[in-house]
Amino acid sequence: MTDRTMTIAQARADYLDSLGEKNKSQNTSATYRYAIDRFLAFVAEADELAASAPLAALTADQVRRFGVDLYRRKLAASSRGTYLVVLRNWFRYLTKRPDLAEGSPVHPDLIELPKNVRPAPNPDERLPVMLSTVAATEPDDELHAVIRRRDIALLETLFATQLRVSELVSLNKSSIDWSQGLAIVTGKGRKVRTVFFSDSALKAVEAYLDARKDSYLPLFLRHDRARQVAPRDRDGASLRLTRQSVEQLVRKSARLSGVEATPHSFRHYGATELLRNGADIRTVQELLGHASVQTTQIYTHVSPRRLHTEWKRFHPAAGGGAPEVGGPS
Repeated sequence: MTDRTMTIAQARADYLDSLGEKNKSQNTSATYRYAIDRFLAFVAEADELAASAPLAALTADQVRRFGVDLYRRKLAASSRGTYLVVLRNWFRYLTKRPDLAEGSPVHPDLIELPKNVRPAPNPDERLPVMLSTVAATEPDDELHAVIRRRDIALLETLFATQLRVSELVSLNKSSIDWSQGLAIVTGKGRKVRTVFFSDSALKAVEAYLDARKDSYLPLFLRHDRARQVAPRDRDGASLRLTRQSVEQLVRKSARLSGVEATPHSFRHYGATELLRNGADIRTVQELLGHASVQTTQIYTHVSPRRLHTEWKRFHPAAGGGAPEVGGPS
């Protein structure tokens, strides 16, 4: 098949299939599929170019106008960059296809990415308050008592391990090495790393599992659905807590505690505190599972709240510093 006969739809399908061959995660493949389909939908509406059209009908100008459209829709630079990186990778893949006589219809280097000035994370330093607030709530019945234990165990796990939400919900009971207090997880880019549980996290998880009294494999369950599970679901796969459920759980707990937090705040908080207390940046990189140390470097900052505290503590204008004895001579 040459570029004269290959259609846009065929080029799309071929590329998405190649992602599976490269063992890209389901989340990554879904992101790529969504980004390409959104671009093709834009082209179809703006230029009346159907997916059945020849691949050669795509142009760099269409990609440029797509980027402008994303900007007009007020997408963040990081989100716009994701779409354009996907398109750049797609066209780069097409340039390497030996059966395409003229290669990709768009040279990948012509796709300009938006400048993404990533703000330094500023996690709420009151985050630990969430743990005690949830622990102090009174359950209404036996079911809610189990759910409360789950929520405590989940928050303690996030606080100790800095797991991503996708990694957290993938944990099974067997994931934890109780003797060493750790778990080995597979994160972004199939990168394997070790995370560590505090004593309080292990105790909270153990208390939760004792209260469950079931043989399901997932570590964290959706107990509101427990009575609806089909008898054939012996492993409890359909009861595994979802990413959306964790988001809701953390936001609800944050509101109760008067804290600003999302599940990702625990990663920000942990990384910031580790570096602030003297941990080596390479160590923090490994603990968080970052592919590049540059990603970890965003945590090498001092938060505005801490700056204000230090200013009040030491600056003479704030009454914190000792004024110089005597005046100028």
